[in-house]
Amino acid sequence: MTDPASPHVLIAGVGGLGAHMVDEALSRGARVSVLVRDEGRLLARIGTDTMARLESVIIGDATDPEALDLALRGVDVVLSGNGAHRTMARELAAACRRNGAKKLCWPAGGTNVMSEDGVTPAYVQFVSQWPAAEAVYRAHQACIDAIRDEGINYVIFCPGRMASIGHLSAEVRGAIRVNRPAGMFVSYEDAAWVMLEAALTDAYDRELISAATA
Repeated sequence: MTDPASPHVLIAGVGGLGAHMVDEALSRGARVSVLVRDEGRLLARIGTDTMARLESVIIGDATDPEALDLALRGVDVVLSGNGAHRTMARELAAACRRNGAKKLCWPAGGTNVMSEDGVTPAYVQFVSQWPAAEAVYRAHQACIDAIRDEGINYVIFCPGRMASIGHLSAEVRGAIRVNRPAGMFVSYEDAAWVMLEAALTDAYDRELISAATA
């Protein structure tokens, strides 16, 4: 049974990254609630055993202030499983402020950290080979700006491409970089570990971070 004194995390959106964050949060002994639009899809994704371990399941839209206020009751930290959704970023950040959540952890894009010179946005180095890089950067940056505008505590995780590899990397902690690119790929398992490390410690508060899978 989960300790009532354990931190209570809300995961909004349980797709590929979100499902792995649920597993990682439970493995750390956190109390875990989820906000999803479809309970049947949630059950199909995480299974009955994991479902039974959840603190609560709130059915609603993460852009709906009423649903968010219901979901955030008693929650310490919020983690989003979705990125590049400006309305969701704005509403989640506002709900964190209204409800006294300690932190919002949000996934952005690997384009949004700085290049090695510390001055040039990382997307610039990709534009010649990937013309959409600037548009992706701007879509994610709009979310980052919306979160910052609320004046809340946050961590922005900026990964490259993500997919499951079936296990956690042994040295994921050593792969984390602050406001610099770490690599072009990170597994869902490693990304979830980084997101929960950011959520449950203060090591990366108000930073943009990246990580790569070895």
